[in-house]
Amino acid sequence: MAELPERVEIDGAAFSRVDSNDSIACWTLITDSEHGDSRPVSLVIEPAAAPDPTVLELAATVVARFDEFSELAAGYLRQRLREPEFRLRRSEVATLDAPEAPFDEPEAVIWADGSWMLRFAESGLGMADPYGIGVLFDGTRPSAVEDLSGADPA
Repeated sequence: MAELPERVEIDGAAFSRVDSNDSIACWTLITDSEHGDSRPVSLVIEPAAAPDPTVLELAATVVARFDEFSELAAGYLRQRLREPEFRLRRSEVATLDAPEAPFDEPEAVIWADGSWMLRFAESGLGMADPYGIGVLFDGTRPSAVEDLSGADPA
């Protein structure tokens, strides 16, 4: 395995390498939102290697537009989770209309193939227990809901 950098610089922001098993490489940046809270963005490369320029370009876009993507993802969830396939209880559907979205603590994960997800780590919805709920993106637009309730925490 090639030596992996401890830090990856993207538009002046430094992603720090996170300890992981030998099969993957992960770097994380904690950035501040316009509301003053922390927003983690992670690069996950499997098999372990340094991220390529395309992934770095996508990461720069995600970091620069994090709040915008969080709002897009929350709106997408408010719309999509009303569909019968998600089997939300009536009381849960009602929370989708509340002024404050029932999703919080967003974090972005970008994979080596350029796919990425914005995961809301906190939510009062049953389907978000215990790992949150994700929105997969196709480029810069939300494309699918990722039910993480049965995810493997590895």
